[in-house]
Amino acid sequence: MYLDHSPKLLGICRRYITDIQNAEDIVQDSFITAIQKNHQLKDEKAIFGWLKKIVVNNALQFIRKASKDAFITTENSEIPDNTLTEITTSAMDEKKHILTYDFTREELLKSIDSLPSHHKSVFNLYYIENYSHAEISGLLEIPVNTSKSHLMRAKKSVQNYLITHFVNNETPKNKTAQLLVFLGFGGLLWAQNFQSKFSDFTISPSKNFEIPSDINTNTISFSSTQNFWKEKAIIGTTFFIIIVGSILFFSPKNSLNKTFNLNISNSKPVENIVTVDQTKPNISNESSSNKDLENVKTAQKSDVENNKDLKQENHSIKTKNVVSSKPITQKYSAETLSHKVIVIKKIIQRDTVFIER
Repeated sequence: MYLDHSPKLLGICRRYITDIQNAEDIVQDSFITAIQKNHQLKDEKAIFGWLKKIVVNNALQFIRKASKDAFITTENSEIPDNTLTEITTSAMDEKKHILTYDFTREELLKSIDSLPSHHKSVFNLYYIENYSHAEISGLLEIPVNTSKSHLMRAKKSVQNYLITHFVNNETPKNKTAQLLVFLGFGGLLWAQNFQSKFSDFTISPSKNFEIPSDINTNTISFSSTQNFWKEKAIIGTTFFIIIVGSILFFSPKNSLNKTFNLNISNSKPVENIVTVDQTKPNISNESSSNKDLENVKTAQKSDVENNKDLKQENHSIKTKNVVSSKPITQKYSAETLSHKVIVIKKIIQRDTVFIER
């Protein structure tokens, strides 16, 4: 990660800090800060922006320590807010849009280096980092008008420096810049020129990244790796919940279906079953069976008649009953022969009264 991002981060830091050794130290300190605060990284795709913010903040802290009152005291003649636009327009007219010339990145960097530290910070934040004056005010702890005043004076200093040191008859002009001026969009030249020139500004570090001895290298893991495993854990947990939920949802449904089907099968008409003990003494099998059959027929006829009467009487009454379909078996012995009872079990309909005789 250091090898991938440190050259560009060092180029960013170099715009704030003129001394390259100090800038390189700030970049290394920023990576150490990132290691210590790796839990603050929410999205691994935004890691460069996160590192860039740390580098810029550390560079501003370095400047603050070097000149303690650079951002606290205001200009002796701070420019009022309502006159900033007028001064900007008059200055651009006087210099005839200095940025219509095609300056090199080295020339623009020198013009930035010529600024005082507090002007340089505001200039970099506003034109290259795209900070607003309100954001600069909160970051540098200065009033908004002070930020605007610093920017106006920085622009004027950059113009003077470029005209004095680099503009001559042989200086090439930027056709795109000339077109913008012609169309009345000359105010966009500052941000466009400096951002385009420094978007790919890189400086290779002269020394390797050194981790302090008080940091355990075995525990170093950036949030990019942690987020990877967090995403895997979340996906696995989601699948587990879906599987368990499916089992809990569909399993009761299946059992209900089975019970429902079982009740339907149980509600089918059951044939009359008569079980007679075949070991009755002093009675032959044939005679007993014939008598039983006659009794069964007589009982069936009487049951049918009774059922018809009950249907007529209870026509408006519908009752659902759960009835077991198991046949009733009655065994007869010699002692109970004289009181023999034939039990007939029949289901007329599911919605009518069940009758036992």
